[in-house]
Amino acid sequence: MTTQIAIRLAVSELAALDTEIAEGRAASRSDAVRRGIAYLQRAQRYRDEEAKLIELARKGEAVYPDLEVRGSAGH
Repeated sequence: MTTQIAIRLAVSELAALDTEIAEGRAASRSDAVRRGIAYLQRAQRYRDEEAKLIELARKGEAVYPDLEVRGSAGH
């Protein structure tokens, strides 16, 4: 499902969208906006994961337990 929204953009913001199209990174202004939102979503997920890793490290827990070396005596 999609929802249509109306927004007002500054001339410079519209120019940034048009640049994405002109340089082949987006097919349309709508596509450029969607790509920008996808970028924000990835950044949000990254921040969430980073916060989880920091909390694990703060607690002294293994951040990547699958990578912990077992029985590494003598290595």
